[in-house]
Amino acid sequence: MLLQSEREQVADYARRMIDTGLVVNTSGNVSIRVDDHVAITPSGHSYESLRDGDIVVVDMHGGIVDGDLLPSSETPLHLSLYAGDAEIGAIVHTHSVYATAVSTLVDELPAIHYQIEALGGPVPVAPYRTFGTPELAEVVAEAIKGRSAALMKNHGSTTVGKTMDEAFSKAITLEWLARVYLEASRAGSPSLLDEAELLEVRKQLDAFTAKRNEKLSSRE
Repeated sequence: MLLQSEREQVADYARRMIDTGLVVNTSGNVSIRVDDHVAITPSGHSYESLRDGDIVVVDMHGGIVDGDLLPSSETPLHLSLYAGDAEIGAIVHTHSVYATAVSTLVDELPAIHYQIEALGGPVPVAPYRTFGTPELAEVVAEAIKGRSAALMKNHGSTTVGKTMDEAFSKAITLEWLARVYLEASRAGSPSLLDEAELLEVRKQLDAFTAKRNEKLSSRE
């Protein structure tokens, strides 16, 4: 089976989206890119019973290469993001409650907590476009430039990473940040981090990353 390992990952993380509450029913989708092929969740299939054989493999033009089901209706979105950034290896798109709620209220999820720097800073909200269309793919690709997350107005969220674990972790972080923002806004006017404070967060994250890499290298 073509891209068997990647299809197993896609099926596993699709089920995890259900377990973590990032999606309900068949909403949302995930994919992994390997060279010119993309393994992506099928359209309209229950994630709770999803298996690796249900995952569809498409080429970079959306043509089905392997699989018996139709690929996700958001395949154009995934392909657009992969085409725009060769560093992206996996994509998670959700209809999670808090991220979706925030997308209806603001044009940008602000820096409510320093962990937003892990997503590249404040998270932009892409304008509303009909699901599954090239127009939606275009506005999300524009919004996510320079970041690893974008909200989609009245729709949901999209996160990207080099690996599926990274993209999924960012989806969890984004949902948590959206919840913190909503809870704080409900209670009053939350304080926000400014660019200078985020710059210091960036420096601290870079320092910790360098130390971790140095430690790992010393083990080899």
